[in-house]
Amino acid sequence: MTNVKVQDLNYHHYSTDKYDKDIFNSIPYHKELHEQIIKFIKNNFDAKKEYAVLDLGAGTGITSKMIQNKLPNAKFDLNDFSKKMLLGAKKKFGKTAYYILGDYSKIKFRKKYDIIISVIGIHHQNHKGKRFLFKKIYSLLKPGGIFIFGDLVTYKNSKKASLNQALHFYHLVKKSTDKKTLKEWAHHHCVLNDLTPIEDQVKWMRSIGFDIKIEMLKINTALLICRK
Repeated sequence: MTNVKVQDLNYHHYSTDKYDKDIFNSIPYHKELHEQIIKFIKNNFDAKKEYAVLDLGAGTGITSKMIQNKLPNAKFDLNDFSKKMLLGAKKKFGKTAYYILGDYSKIKFRKKYDIIISVIGIHHQNHKGKRFLFKKIYSLLKPGGIFIFGDLVTYKNSKKASLNQALHFYHLVKKSTDKKTLKEWAHHHCVLNDLTPIEDQVKWMRSIGFDIKIEMLKINTALLICRK
């Protein structure tokens, strides 16, 4: 379902602090994506309540930590298939989160969630893998639960897809701090990513039962709010 292994992503030689900086620089509109997520959380959830939150492909916990700052009583389950990334998350959360190491497509999660997050965490899955995962996420949400899906996408129109691919690489060249970083992230995007047209992903999720609102769509970076 995915064309990458942990070692392909080079996380083992990254300091987690460097990874945090690089991903903000390497993903177009990464900052704006998170600003939209936090705005949505602030406007739609009660800071005093306790929510069950699952972060799939949590990495170093960047997104979940921002949400925890707004929902301090929420209970976070952070999942990633990289030990190095989860160590970075533990630096942010300590004992205030539960950590789940492994492939999210294979793990049997034992509870239901109010919020499921995946931010820059599903784009390595092939089309079949994404469809499988969307169904799994839907089944893990409580009635009325929210799936916050922020990721890299492409488009069915070939000219639009090509233009936005070019803009993505322009962003990488402009923002990379050194040639080694550019080489790694260009390979990541060109070879390891398996982008799916946003039109298809929206269609698949709606067919499962999600009500979807596209909150942001800039270059290849999308934010979808999906309600069960």
